[in-house]
Amino acid sequence: MRKVNKAIIPAAGLGTRFLPITKALPKPMLPVLDKPTIQYIVEELESAGIKDIIVVVSPGQEIIGKHFSEAAVLEKRLLSEGKTELYKKATATNGFNVKFAVQKEANGLAGAILSAESLVGDEPFALLLGDELLCAKDGKDSCIKTLKDIYEKTGKSVIATMEVFGSDVEKYGNVGIGKEENDVITVNAIVEKPHISEALSNNAVIGRYVLDGKIFSMLKKLKPRNNEIYLTDALNELAVSGELLASTVKDDRYDVGDKFGYIKANVEIALKSKEIGEDVKQYIIETAERLKK
Repeated sequence: MRKVNKAIIPAAGLGTRFLPITKALPKPMLPVLDKPTIQYIVEELESAGIKDIIVVVSPGQEIIGKHFSEAAVLEKRLLSEGKTELYKKATATNGFNVKFAVQKEANGLAGAILSAESLVGDEPFALLLGDELLCAKDGKDSCIKTLKDIYEKTGKSVIATMEVFGSDVEKYGNVGIGKEENDVITVNAIVEKPHISEALSNNAVIGRYVLDGKIFSMLKKLKPRNNEIYLTDALNELAVSGELLASTVKDDRYDVGDKFGYIKANVEIALKSKEIGEDVKQYIIETAERLKK
């Protein structure tokens, strides 16, 4: 079976839910504690052994490229002042093999994927959406590593899912499930954000995928809906033909595209910090006591 060596991270959205900060700062550069969200995702890929990373940006988002480039003046100064730990942090992003593709038209996720086609070719690739941070539990493989392993074993595209209930069903792509074996689910259909009365199951698609390279030709053949091509339509074609699998996510998941989810991610990751974790914990305890009064 073919190996998964490449990944696409769509990062060209307008970030309107976070205005006004996103007028000047692309949403993938919003920090969670001391790192931008996109760096967490690149590190997730590195830990899964996926080295070639394509970030899809819109025109004018050069700041993302700067984050993954050398900062010669800063690095030289940190070294001269003997600040080796800070030097390591500043240079940590320099070693990632990150390339950029420009999405010239705001035509959705499928458009972002097609913008990266020339850098992916016909190879299988991981697709990670920047609105979701997934943190593997201690000692466990990450979600994207699990999906990578399933693809390399079966040769079939595979998506990550989670269970949702009530009105949340209408917020996500919805999966029709077949048999399940060794934590791998056969998908027989996908619909985009159905009304709860039309849901296929309680299984929702989340922002981690490993897709076969044939998805590019499938997307090109699709007819646009509301001036946009939908990845869900291509995934449904794969599902109907028996070529799509799913795995239930076991990582800690944070929806950083939502303001409340973004705050939760900052709090949870700050609690795990060796530097300030205990201080944050004590602050939360004291705040909770104050709110009870």
